[in-house]
Amino acid sequence: MQAQTFPDWEWILVDDESKDGSGALVDEFAASDARLKVIHQKNGGTSVARNTALAAARGKYFAFLDEDDLYHPRYLETLFNLAEKHQSDITGCKKLMFDENAAPAFPDDGPAADAEIKIADRAGICEWLSGLKANIPCEVWLNLYRRDVFGDLPFPPGVRVEQDFRWHYSALPRCQKYVRIDWTGYAWRSTAAGGWLNPSPDSMLSHVETYRILATTLPQALGLNEHQLKGFLDGFDVAAHVNFFLPLKHGVRLTSEESRALRAGIRSLYPIGIDLRRKLHFKKRVLWNLFMLTGCEAFVRI
Repeated sequence: MQAQTFPDWEWILVDDESKDGSGALVDEFAASDARLKVIHQKNGGTSVARNTALAAARGKYFAFLDEDDLYHPRYLETLFNLAEKHQSDITGCKKLMFDENAAPAFPDDGPAADAEIKIADRAGICEWLSGLKANIPCEVWLNLYRRDVFGDLPFPPGVRVEQDFRWHYSALPRCQKYVRIDWTGYAWRSTAAGGWLNPSPDSMLSHVETYRILATTLPQALGLNEHQLKGFLDGFDVAAHVNFFLPLKHGVRLTSEESRALRAGIRSLYPIGIDLRRKLHFKKRVLWNLFMLTGCEAFVRI
């Protein structure tokens, strides 16, 4: 953070009851840099920590940096200048992934002069939504947000994995202009444990609730037309395949109670238009239906 070429920032670091001594370490940093504010609190999880930071923020914009990731040195400079130039509510870039045991290598010193910039007004945002995750990355740390537009929107406490997904898409009805630059400004560390790369029964059940909330609120809030709504729900079908079918196929184990809860949750999505069976070939669809009927995960793994 201190390597940023844009100097006029405040860094609010929330120590969510860390156990590795990092709380004391950041206190030392704060003593030598007035831009860094440290808040120590009882462990409440990612959403609670982010809400604490939002309540303390005072800048015109806010951005997020997870504890194990890195900004490009020109991340803030680039997104701030774009936001000011285009008067955008959300301004984003691309990410690169790097292994937890390696150092990230950004591909350039900064965005090229001819880097593609996509600009969407309200109508454009609705069109982007017809492609869902393919067009609007849900990771909040890829974006700069206007605080007067989004600063009072809380992250959902207790949501384990997809709090980014739920918060970012819930924010879109407030957005009048969304700008994205085709430039890699954030390095995301891929870890061996945790996160959406390592799903669990709890995270799968949480996805069900997120899909239900967004699918029943966003279309009306944004006024999606019939074409956009179809694309929007198709995107959830793809996401459901990734978040339900593939985890079971590759080894996530459910107890009987978890299986019943997950299958009931998935069935509850059918009436609102989310049905991953549409994305399955005939054989997989038959095997999935057998799992939904019996709860036997072996069918999905065939």
